[in-house]
Amino acid sequence: FHAFCDRVLRDDAHAIGLDPGYKLISESESILLLKENIFDMGLKFFRPLGNPTKFLDALLTHFSRLKDEDISPDEYIKWAKNHPSDDGSDEDKEQYLELANSYKKYEELKVKESVMDFSDLISNTLLLFRQRKNILKKYHNQVKFILVDEFQDTNYAQNELAIALAGDDKNITVVADDDQSIYRFRGAAVSNVLQFKKSFRKAKTVTLNNNYRSTQPI
Repeated sequence: FHAFCDRVLRDDAHAIGLDPGYKLISESESILLLKENIFDMGLKFFRPLGNPTKFLDALLTHFSRLKDEDISPDEYIKWAKNHPSDDGSDEDKEQYLELANSYKKYEELKVKESVMDFSDLISNTLLLFRQRKNILKKYHNQVKFILVDEFQDTNYAQNELAIALAGDDKNITVVADDDQSIYRFRGAAVSNVLQFKKSFRKAKTVTLNNNYRSTQPI
């Protein structure tokens, strides 16, 4: 997914106002970027005075999961504004609003610095395909058949990307084993396997019963 999206964005990111010459940054570089701009993020609850950078790793993990679930900053802000407090106070709502606003500022910071992380590759390609139907059509013409291996380890955003690419032709094959779904903590959604038949009602299910890799003695 990530390599494919990187190729797409290198060619067409300019169509949604992004720099095609962006730098792809690692997790440690993301933390450093956030650390260097910590005082511009509008943090209060999540920037304790004694240790301003205490929650950076957790914040980035939270932002990445939002991307995996295909949730934009504006959607998160809207939800946070309407989120009922658990204990009747306004503190919960303030914390969620702080997270939502910092998520938006972090996204704006990456655009300003012409950088993307791995979650951005998926979310920005989805944004490109949704806003520029002519570009999506170009890839429909280029990508006639789609095969997704380890489908049980895909997250929601990756599933949305596969559905978008399949288009009207729906020439898509996925390989999945729900017994091997081990990345739920990282955003993988075995529900994608269950939803596949709803998204592609004419899909044929082929069950592989014989294990040729690990024989019975093993």
